[in-house]
Amino acid sequence: MIVTTDINPQYRIRVFYISLLGFSLSILASFWIDSSFIAQASSVVGTATVIQFLVAGFFMLLAWKTYPRTESAEFKTNSQPNPFLFILLLGIFLRILLIPIDSYTSNDTTRYLFDGKLAYEGIDPYQTAHDAAELQVLKQQWAPPEEHAKYVTLYPPLALALFALSASDGIEYAPLTWKLIVTFFSILTLLLAASLLRALKRKHYLPLIALSPLLILEAGVGAHLDTLSAFSVTLIAYCLWMKKPTLLGISIAIGTAIKLLPLALLMPIFLLAFFKRKFAFAFITAFSTLFGLILIYGSTFALGFKPIGSIGIFFQKWRFGSPVFSFLENNLSNPALLIVLAILFISGLVAISTYLYCSKAESHNEQYDKLLSAMQYVMALPLILSPVIFSWYLMPLAVLAALQPKPWLLAWILLAPLSYEVLNQFLCCSVWQPALWPLVTLATAIIFALLSPIFSKHIMPTNIKRSF
Repeated sequence: MIVTTDINPQYRIRVFYISLLGFSLSILASFWIDSSFIAQASSVVGTATVIQFLVAGFFMLLAWKTYPRTESAEFKTNSQPNPFLFILLLGIFLRILLIPIDSYTSNDTTRYLFDGKLAYEGIDPYQTAHDAAELQVLKQQWAPPEEHAKYVTLYPPLALALFALSASDGIEYAPLTWKLIVTFFSILTLLLAASLLRALKRKHYLPLIALSPLLILEAGVGAHLDTLSAFSVTLIAYCLWMKKPTLLGISIAIGTAIKLLPLALLMPIFLLAFFKRKFAFAFITAFSTLFGLILIYGSTFALGFKPIGSIGIFFQKWRFGSPVFSFLENNLSNPALLIVLAILFISGLVAISTYLYCSKAESHNEQYDKLLSAMQYVMALPLILSPVIFSWYLMPLAVLAALQPKPWLLAWILLAPLSYEVLNQFLCCSVWQPALWPLVTLATAIIFALLSPIFSKHIMPTNIKRSF
């Protein structure tokens, strides 16, 4: 699809830099929100966070749409700096700038570090819950979230290893160590994605990842493990483009050992290679993934840990941020709910498999684009049907959306942080009562993005052949 525009080049360049300034200011608002939280004005933190994400998302899209045409005479005449390099450096700078910010949007970091402390002390966090009597002294020192006290950890082995590495620095420095690890992988994700976009000749997509509020704020403020999951997905996409099946399989194994969702990417990669009769690529990738997982989990068992955890209990107990699951649960009995979810999941997998089987792509570029789409669908499917979707769960999808933008996916990523409204009552009054309007707004926006051909064609094109 070719997008034409009559916008004056000089005007476009000005708007582009205004968008970068607006985005930077919206990210820097974290310092104001952080100080408000410290000053006990916590009843407005949720609202302020929602506004911050929305404003930053608007300026990200504006930067994407007004990305300068470097080949234009106007651009060359004014000796403008290279926009690709400028955005790349700005993205790195903003990520580094947020290192001192405390995590006011989530208490996950304290959970990470306490699980890491247990592992560092030789206690199996997969078998020992935080309310165990023998942990009372450690619990008073590290103050993990009380709402998690009854449940053992659910994080895979490599994640736990990084938690333990951070916790080894002691209670005073462990949060900073973890923040530095998260920031390092956030920057590495950006650099690797930028290299991939350059190879794909899609440099104009860089604002969607360098300036992604989800990727910046959920790493720089929330310090979420999903930052590393986003890195693993970027690495998988890069190895796939480079046609390195062994490294690809290892990357999938590493991503799975950080958070389970990247394992889903093996399915479309294996199937398309198999359907295209690239049997060596398919089986080397699958074997490398299996070998990597056996090595990681086997080593974990050898160290005396039993990496099973409480992920099943987590999905039984928690409900948050999922329009589809909430609708189904409110309208179906428990047996019927499970049956419908199973049917939807299997139907989704069949549809993805059919999409790959019917693919007529012949060139490497065409096959890669088909795989990117399939990877988006296969990662989105379990999240759509999940009873729990915190906004940071979408960080890996934000990477895939930057490589091949789709309206429904961008709408989901940009509006998922509406759920932060729950912080208003939670931080001030310890009341966890999510509102209904974020789910309704999110579902409406996604449906509109899926069904409106005008919106899809003119506002957020899925495949732009450069005319900007």
